[in-house]
Amino acid sequence: MSKVRIPNIEHLLRPRSGAPEVSREAIAYHEAGHVLVCHHYSRDIVQATLSDEATGNEPSHVQFAPNHALLSLMQRPGSPQLIWPEAVAQTLSTVCILFGGPAAQAFYQGVALHQIDGGYDYQLAVRSLLSLEQSRLAHPELAEVDLSHRDVGILDRLAADASRIVQHLDNQLYLDRIALRLMVRGSLGGEEINDLLSGMKRQDRMGDVHRKLVERRRPPARDGN
Repeated sequence: MSKVRIPNIEHLLRPRSGAPEVSREAIAYHEAGHVLVCHHYSRDIVQATLSDEATGNEPSHVQFAPNHALLSLMQRPGSPQLIWPEAVAQTLSTVCILFGGPAAQAFYQGVALHQIDGGYDYQLAVRSLLSLEQSRLAHPELAEVDLSHRDVGILDRLAADASRIVQHLDNQLYLDRIALRLMVRGSLGGEEINDLLSGMKRQDRMGDVHRKLVERRRPPARDGN
């Protein structure tokens, strides 16, 4: 098996030593960023939680639908070539969702993304890309496929995508809604989140993938002569 090589993100990680404490409001916007980007990519959200550290509850987090296409690849399906485009799309959107938290926190605090200590989110982002590449290497049929997940600047590009989504003027109202409701309620279920984000424009990334697959399978147009 070839050595798995994925661009690192050390230049995005902020040193933990001497990092200032983060306010509850900033954490709320962090979690709201995950929610917003997740909704943007039409991924189902199970729950969003803003914990009170003083009570010793579980850490703040957002739970969303898993990457089903990547899970299918890991189970060694019969037709990995058919699953690969969707696995790539879902993995890239997963990484973007993970970057959504630090991006929203940076936006709220008025600082650059690289100043945010979002190490765990970044580590999960790299693991997602590594899992995709390891699954590809496990299938000889995937030797000649879309390798956009290995692009040198992929993490920077996805981080920029997340920042654009959370900073988009049309999305700021929805970001505020989720963050403020989290500060009041502490936890939000999927149905309540969908109600709060009703009307927000979404990208059907999977629909885009399916349309491209259909176009590729169509026979070439014949000359009318």
